[in-house]
Parts: sequence; C-alpha cells; structure tokens
Amino acid sequence: MKQEDILKHEPTVISKAQRQGYFDDGYICLPQLISADWIEKINAALAKQIENSRTLTESEGPYDLEDGHCYDDPRLRRISFVDDLDAVFWEFATQSILPDLAADIMGPNISFREFMVNFKWSGGGQEVKWHQDIPFYPHTNLSPAQFLVFLDDVGPEQGPLQVVPGSHKGPVYDHYDDQENWVGYIPDEQHDKLGLDKALTLTGTAGTVSVHHCATVHGSRQNNSPQSRPALVIGYTAADAVPFTAAPYPSTHYGEIVRGVRTGRVHQEATEMRMPPDWTHGYTSIFSHQKTDDVTMG
Repeated sequence: MKQEDILKHEPTVISKAQRQGYFDDGYICLPQLISADWIEKINAALAKQIENSRTLTESEGPYDLEDGHCYDDPRLRRISFVDDLDAVFWEFATQSILPDLAADIMGPNISFREFMVNFKWSGGGQEVKWHQDIPFYPHTNLSPAQFLVFLDDVGPEQGPLQVVPGSHKGPVYDHYDDQENWVGYIPDEQHDKLGLDKALTLTGTAGTVSVHHCATVHGSRQNNSPQSRPALVIGYTAADAVPFTAAPYPSTHYGEIVRGVRTGRVHQEATEMRMPPDWTHGYTSIFSHQKTDDVTMG
C-alpha cells in the first residue's frame, strides 16, 4: 500500500506523529509497549527451548549455536521457527499488539513472515555487521519490517541494535564481496556512503519494541557484558507485498494474514537490488554468513 493510502487510516497503537517519524527515519522505538505478563509468558516458553538445546553439539534445525555451547553452559545465537516450536509464540505473533502496530505503519492488511529469537549471549555474543534486510528476501515493495521485542532491560554495553536514520531512503546495497560471494553485510568500501556517524543506539527496558524498515541500515556490536540481550525478532509485511525468492525462514505460518484480509492485489515499487542466493534448499543464518569474514562495525 502506498504511503498516502496508509495515511488515510487512523493509527491505533501509535500517534500520527510517531507514524510519520517511522516514514521519515525508517525506525521507531516504543518503550515498554509489551506488558510484563506477556514478557513473563514468553520467557517461560523460551527457557524450555534453551533447555532443549543443551544436548546439541552443533547447530541443528531451528537452533543456531554459538562457539562454546555445551550442556552445562548453553550459548545460542538464534532460535528460528519459534512459532512452530511453542503455541505461546504464535499466540503472541497474532494476538498481541504487534500486528496492530504493523497495520499502523503498513496499512490494514498484514501478513506474517517469520519469528525468531536473537540472544546476543553475555561475554562475547556475536556482532551483526552493517546490513539491510530486504536484500535477504526481495519483495515487490518495501513494506517488510522487523519488530524487535526486548525480553530484558537492554543497555548500551550489551550490543544493542544500531540504526542509521533515513538510510531507508537511499539505495539498497550489495551484500556480496568482490569475489561475488554472498556475505550478508555491506562491504567496508561502501561504508563512507552509509552515514554511520549518524547511527543511533536503541536501548530500553524489558517490553520495549523497536521497528525498523527493511531498507534501514542497521547492525549491532559484540556483547562483552555479563548480561545477555535476548530479543524476539518478528517479521510482518503488507499483504500486497509478494516475495521474489524462497523465504529464508518458512515456518508453517509463513504468509498467513494476521490483520485484515488477503485482497489478491500486488503493490509494485520501483527498487533495484541484487538478488540473494537461492534459499530453496535451506538457509543457515546471518551469523554464519557474516562470520566467514573479519570485517567489523565502524
């Protein structure tokens, strides 16, 4: 849906000024949007998944393990497909305030894309290099967005998300190296174009929600603090955005309408970008792709 059409609908979660801020800056951060009851319920479900990972010796299925993971000291980078692992997560993705927030910024018809948990474990949780999301899953328009829910208080020392305001209005950058290998980040030689000096660090208490546009340049530093930084990462998109490629994380709920209806219409937006590798036969994670190189954040 075009921005002028979205503006015809009254927002229900955020103010008109906040919605315009998202359109202008490519992100929004909403303190304590999610109730303590939801956070407690989700953390209990997540604890079960961490327990399930203890016996693993390497990344397997939805569990992406960090170096040093073991039974007595589980260390995870990500758990994917959590909406298929526990009904609590799917309940949250569909019955919480988040799909309503998605409707405020994308229009009334919203489809579900993915649900994962990023951990950023204490004492060395892996950095995420500067990148945009849309090169991983090109769509006919740029409505897709990532919704991060802080499951614990997040301070600047824990490797929180950093975003470059307004970068969503610029080009979609290649995420390949000079040997034509997919690396999942924007190479160093492009950094002088990104406006990294304007990057903002998004922190907050448990229940805070940040949303970033699929073309917003973002990343996060390594977490060397003694406190982990678990966060839900949920992808929604306008129902009129159609993917060009196989989904990296196709759970059984991928593409389900969670607000409004499926209209059968497609909105095409003029955007040029490189196509990613073919994910039809599986996708590992951004951490695995980025770890193959030693480029660090600026």
